[in-house]
Amino acid sequence: MSKNDFLKLQPDHRTVLVKDMTVFNSLRDFLLNSGYVKVYETQRVGEEKTAMATFACRNLIHGDCLAVVYGISASDELAHPQAPFVYGGNDKKPEELLTYVQHLALRTSDIFKLKEYLEKQGAQFLTPVFQEKDSFGPLLQCFTRELFDDEWFFIELVQRDYNPGDIKKKTGEQFANKTVQSLYSMKQEEFREWQSTKRKPKMFEGKPEEVNKKVRDFLGNMEPKDFPKTVPCLKKIFD
Repeated sequence: MSKNDFLKLQPDHRTVLVKDMTVFNSLRDFLLNSGYVKVYETQRVGEEKTAMATFACRNLIHGDCLAVVYGISASDELAHPQAPFVYGGNDKKPEELLTYVQHLALRTSDIFKLKEYLEKQGAQFLTPVFQEKDSFGPLLQCFTRELFDDEWFFIELVQRDYNPGDIKKKTGEQFANKTVQSLYSMKQEEFREWQSTKRKPKMFEGKPEEVNKKVRDFLGNMEPKDFPKTVPCLKKIFD
């Protein structure tokens, strides 16, 4: 392994927000009938007032992994996964959105080296590195701040200390419940702060062109290289 192998990133999973439970259930049923198997599911995880329902699945043929999230709001507080459907995103008005890609998880061989490397480039992280274990082995995860002022998108870094390619035909949980709970609470607190100040601490600060360059430089290490274009709010800076 070369000293910079930690920069070689692969897609681990995408998380998609949905507007309501009808979309959530329809997408869940479609995926389960399209070659995907469940790797995580909970009807409610979060805080006392707000929470989210989450379903994650993996395709047994090509290994693609997708998580679907519905934000459960209280009468007097909005759950952060509902933000795109209230404030808009992807250059669309709220009423035009039914789904929204919230974050992209990238797999690395050394999460600590990658996090240190990015922090030297000015990257800000919302969370520390969570050290967990899924059904297949040790699992490390951390999450960045959101990337853009006008979007709700962030990056997750993942290190799985097993070969994900070896488990394509196996079933088991690949998400850690404690990490899901911790991330929800930290994102909700971040969202409350934004609602109060309308200021968003971002992964990279600076002028839009400077931020876009840093994002392109970082995600340019992905394989396949065109994968960022599958995320609407990234596509516009990679085209």
